Amino acid sequence: MPLQADTLTTSTANDSLFAAFHTEFCPEQYAGFFRDNAFLHPELPYRSWGEEAVRLPYTLWRDDWVAATLLLCLLLLVYALNKTRKQLLKQTKNFFIQRSHNDLHSAKTGIEKSSHLIMVAQLCLLAALITFTYAEHHFDISLCQQPPRWLLGFYILAFLIYYLLKRMMIEFINWIFFPKSQQKEWKENYSFLISVESIVFFPLVLTLVYFQISFDKFVWIFLFILLIIKFLLTFKTFKIFFPKSYCLFHLFVYLCGLEIMPLLTLWKTLALLTEYWIVKY
Repeated sequence: MPLQADTLTTSTANDSLFAAFHTEFCPEQYAGFFRDNAFLHPELPYRSWGEEAVRLPYTLWRDDWVAATLLLCLLLLVYALNKTRKQLLKQTKNFFIQRSHNDLHSAKTGIEKSSHLIMVAQLCLLAALITFTYAEHHFDISLCQQPPRWLLGFYILAFLIYYLLKRMMIEFINWIFFPKSQQKEWKENYSFLISVESIVFFPLVLTLVYFQISFDKFVWIFLFILLIIKFLLTFKTFKIFFPKSYCLFHLFVYLCGLEIMPLLTLWKTLALLTEYWIVKY
């Protein structure tokens, strides 16, 4: 009786692992080209060379969407300054001058209103970029499975909602307690300070995103500029609404209720929602 062929000696030719290796790593065109080469050993196991790639962390300066948005902001800012530079210069000169309440300004033109909306939208975007950079330094955003730009978009939306709610609350309080002439003068100065913030913070945020300065230095510069602007707002609010020295308590209550408390509430809300975002997503 003839002996059967040993399966151990013949199974190598039909081995599925060998066939998979030969198909994946030695395509027919390469195997045919190197078929007669003495250095070709398809029977040897495949080994990957090099080291495993490490995924780079997300940064704002690598994001094309952030770059395109900042470029668009720059173009809109140039457009707004070109259309309203005379009005801004006039407001700068008159900022420290107490005018009569009967001296009402003419209604704003459509270009001035659109320029103010551009300044507001840009300020919300800059605030969102600053908040996102702060979150990068104090939270582990890399744990999020969703793209980080979604979190940035959430910050932008949050600041837009914050500004709208705050502006509605200010308009309502001023409408109750102060005459129309004072409301109009304060509104013009408040819009002027919003424009100043948007103009001043834009190059500062560009420096933070693309020149990668120390975040601690940026925080000190940012807080210094913000305190100056808030001091100017306090000064103007005192001159318009509370010109008497015995009204300092009313000024303190007004600023705490409409400036300090909403800002602290927003900051705490963003911190809690950022932690929830990281844990949930």
